[in-house]
Amino acid sequence: MSDTNINGSAPEESLTNAVEQTEAVEAKPKHAMTRRQVLAMAGCGVAGLVVGGVLASWGVTSQSIASGRIDIRHTATKMIVTDRARCSGCQRCEMMCTLKNDGRVCQNIARVRVWDNYNWGTSPDTGEGSFGDGNPGACEFTVEHCKQCADAWCMKYCPVHAIKPDEKTGARTVDPKLCIGCGMCAQACPWNMPRIDTETGVSTKCISCGRCAEQCPNGAIQFIDWEDIAQKCIDMGVVRTTTLVSA
Repeated sequence: MSDTNINGSAPEESLTNAVEQTEAVEAKPKHAMTRRQVLAMAGCGVAGLVVGGVLASWGVTSQSIASGRIDIRHTATKMIVTDRARCSGCQRCEMMCTLKNDGRVCQNIARVRVWDNYNWGTSPDTGEGSFGDGNPGACEFTVEHCKQCADAWCMKYCPVHAIKPDEKTGARTVDPKLCIGCGMCAQACPWNMPRIDTETGVSTKCISCGRCAEQCPNGAIQFIDWEDIAQKCIDMGVVRTTTLVSA
């Protein structure tokens, strides 16, 4: 019989290692519910969540989307909902955005914009806006923001590859250490969302921090966690299983 078996140290060490491994697994933080997981769990796309009424509590309905009042964008961890009917044009979102991200109020480089589409609506041919010839009630403020495109042109046309997806949020963000301030990202973006900060000489772009939503006094901008949407699916029975396993 070996010395190891006689003194019993090996079984004790194995038990200790097993306990430590168990504690490590239990202490490991769970990942946030992602867009892909929610849609797979519910067995439907975003349109299915709308039709199923899952997003109704956040003001998202088929009618509101069809009327152009509601706009939906989503990242890996958030769904961004903007409601034109709730926007009063106070521009608090622009001020708070730059105060948080740039340390000063400078609305011309804000990542979210209110006034850009006020005169002509979403485009000059819609008949909207203060200069439009559409219905009298068509003059609404439009909350414009980065679309966080899956195939982002700003990222594709950056000559120094300074724009990359954030691993946690999925947002396309600018690395200020690499950016040379050439403005190619702003030229490539169909919505002209990136802006060059004249003080720093680098591009500014939305990082999906949600500060604009937190500070909007009317709830015109909402950043919704996919975990909250997943829980809503469970509560309404729109899921194929009630067991959620975070990958």
